[in-house]
Amino acid sequence: MSRFQRPSLPKAVVVGAAASVVVLLAGCASAPANSTDAPAGGEDEKFTIGFEQPLGGQAWREMGLASLQALANSPEYKDKVELKIVRTNDNDAAQQNAAMQNLIADGVDLILFDPASSSGADAAITQASTQGIPVIANGGPYDSEDVYVVSTDWATAGTTGAEWLLENLGENKNVAVLEGLAGVPLNEGSMPGVTEALEKGGATIVAQDTNGWNEATAQEAMSNILRSNPDVGGVYSFLTGGQGVPEAFASAGLPFVPVVGGSGYNGEACALVKYDGEGLTGDMVFGQPAIYAKGLEQAVKLLEGEEIEKQQYFPPLEITNDNAKDYCLDDKPSNFQLGYDFPGLDLPLEDVMKYYSGS
Repeated sequence: MSRFQRPSLPKAVVVGAAASVVVLLAGCASAPANSTDAPAGGEDEKFTIGFEQPLGGQAWREMGLASLQALANSPEYKDKVELKIVRTNDNDAAQQNAAMQNLIADGVDLILFDPASSSGADAAITQASTQGIPVIANGGPYDSEDVYVVSTDWATAGTTGAEWLLENLGENKNVAVLEGLAGVPLNEGSMPGVTEALEKGGATIVAQDTNGWNEATAQEAMSNILRSNPDVGGVYSFLTGGQGVPEAFASAGLPFVPVVGGSGYNGEACALVKYDGEGLTGDMVFGQPAIYAKGLEQAVKLLEGEEIEKQQYFPPLEITNDNAKDYCLDDKPSNFQLGYDFPGLDLPLEDVMKYYSGS
């Protein structure tokens, strides 16, 4: 990985007026979204960091935002950081680009964003670069030399699950594949490698569909596949499906087969626990939503003049039959998002839950 040395930047002066945003701005004045208690020296001692998030409302991203806000309000960061969070609808790259331009106009010192596409924010990034505002793609990769990347290694997440499935298939090598959400960079960048790994490993893909990164959609898609392909030997479902796919088999009265999922929902871990004695084996490979908090940590280091890696990719988590009991939370709903913490960061669940707007 290459390194990029950036000179120390001055502390930000907070802009009083709220930014004009595409859908919603969760600014520093709204509780509990941001830290509002300024040190005695005044709020102009804080860095103003913008975060642009597409697919607002999705559990993974909402947990990521909760982890981000929990870290921003922790003792180590609350006197350093003011967050300006913008959520935009669906996965609209044009909305994201416009929202990032609004953050620039609002005077932020740095922009974190979870990319809606691999190039759709180029105009905003060029504008930020011209004004000396660093930009960090946080959560997924982005194709620009002007952008730092702090992300899960999604390509590894894809092939890790594929390799596990190949190792756990029996004599029946026919598999069904559910991709995630078409058009999203991490899906488009990972699925070709998944397909190649499965086919080179001797598997035959006999059915394909999408899971829409939704367990209910995964269950419906798998149920449809089983009507015409009831004898598949395994299922690969990218970043979702560890609960929905087994439930489709159970509803159809069919024996379980090895399943790869990875939404990181509580229901995936608990499904492995529930059906472990009935023959279900699974590998749930997912990125921690708290990668957003890791992005904030790196953003502050950069703004304080430290040298950081230009591209940082972190390995995904894996939930298998061996550790599912450690992850399954009996007191949380199936769609509760796991991965709220991150190695090296102090993110207790009780602190993160103060900011979590999901179920």
